[in-house]
Amino acid sequence: MLMELFFKPSSVAVIGASTNSHKDGHVILQNIIDSDFAGEIYPVNPTADEVLGYKAYPSVKDVPGKVDLAVIIIPARLCIKALEDCAQKGVQAVIIESMGFTEVGVEGIKLQEQLVTIAKKNGIRIIGPNCTGIVSRGLTTSFFPMKNVQKGNVALFGQSGLLAAGMASDIVVNRSLNINKICSIGNKCDVNENDLLEYFGNDPEIEVISMYLESISDGVNFVRIAKKVASIKPVIFLKGGRTDAGAQAAMSHTGSLASNNRVVDAAIRQTGCIRADDFTEIKDFAKVFSTQPVPRGNHVAIVTAAGSVGVVVSDICAEHGLEIPELSAQTIEKLKDVFPDNMLPANPVDLWYSIEKLGLVKTLETTLAGPLQDPNIDAAILILAGMKYTMPVLDENTVQKITAKYGKPIIVCMLVGYNEYKNRIMEELGKDLPVFTSIISGVKALSKLCEYGGRQHAKSVSEL
Repeated sequence: MLMELFFKPSSVAVIGASTNSHKDGHVILQNIIDSDFAGEIYPVNPTADEVLGYKAYPSVKDVPGKVDLAVIIIPARLCIKALEDCAQKGVQAVIIESMGFTEVGVEGIKLQEQLVTIAKKNGIRIIGPNCTGIVSRGLTTSFFPMKNVQKGNVALFGQSGLLAAGMASDIVVNRSLNINKICSIGNKCDVNENDLLEYFGNDPEIEVISMYLESISDGVNFVRIAKKVASIKPVIFLKGGRTDAGAQAAMSHTGSLASNNRVVDAAIRQTGCIRADDFTEIKDFAKVFSTQPVPRGNHVAIVTAAGSVGVVVSDICAEHGLEIPELSAQTIEKLKDVFPDNMLPANPVDLWYSIEKLGLVKTLETTLAGPLQDPNIDAAILILAGMKYTMPVLDENTVQKITAKYGKPIIVCMLVGYNEYKNRIMEELGKDLPVFTSIISGVKALSKLCEYGGRQHAKSVSEL
């Protein structure tokens, strides 16, 4: 399968590899070296004998061995000759990261059309142009410095250099998402969302797919593939160019004719994709889906140390399709021991009395564990404060242990506190669980998981 050559080639040539550390061609080559790529690496530079310790060649045609994948990072006007050389060499997969094609007007359109003609004639698949390539543990071709990429369960792709550059750097350095592969497809003159959606849908390492698109190349094929993939793993979809202003911006960004918003809404309904509204949600939703078990329904327990917060979270849950059911009689009985005599346990669960009496660790072992055992509850929202009294929960991994024991999804929201403690919660608890600094963001992400889980449960019941 030709798509495999982009992610698991046995040899890579970098056309435009540079000895200048400030040039993109230098960074790309360094990223390939720093990844776990174990194949042959061939820098192509007509004026250098070697680049980063690897022998350089004037042209890809001069490379002595087979080249599975070529990465091109040279001026747009030179890309035609470089692709012709790739064709003569027998290269079947090419990533063109150069800019200056359909996104810049008539001359760029003509250049891109020539690329497509050469590729079709010679059986070459192209990612790009105007992209930032691939980020993965096994191979990184981005021109942003990148090393030590995770080997997680999320694939992220789309028409945005931000994905395989700035956002990828954030994710890799901060370990904020269980990423496996990131791919920027730019102007998608050949390889498009349908190719990648199908590829990642069949990739056993990928459990969650997030994508950003400014246009849909083949709507009928997209619906067919997306419906098939979304039935077996969550597909999160951010569509750019939903408004007239966004559509105009998309034209100048990637030369894309943006699809009508109503068409996109219909496609999402037909396929079962999960709609995101911005880049933060792409990451937030993927974090929830990649770390939490899929629930059977939308019944949520709210666990908080402040009654007013419980009220507001309840409102936000209702606005996002989540229900706050009564706790079962058995759960209420379990919670009575940590509640004052004049206060009947309820949902939302108010922790403050118990925290003062027992401390937060012992409190959560009852007040979080109890609702998670309740058959009326599908998921939980835990509100934590960035205060010193919360730190023992981090030291003892209390929330992680409870979550693992009961197998129901939980999100954590932080509202108040000191940065010293809030940062610890985000860094330490956030490695294992979705932690949000906004109630709305957390609730919305959980609602998407519950909506997906409800659909999957209904589907499994209907198939019995």
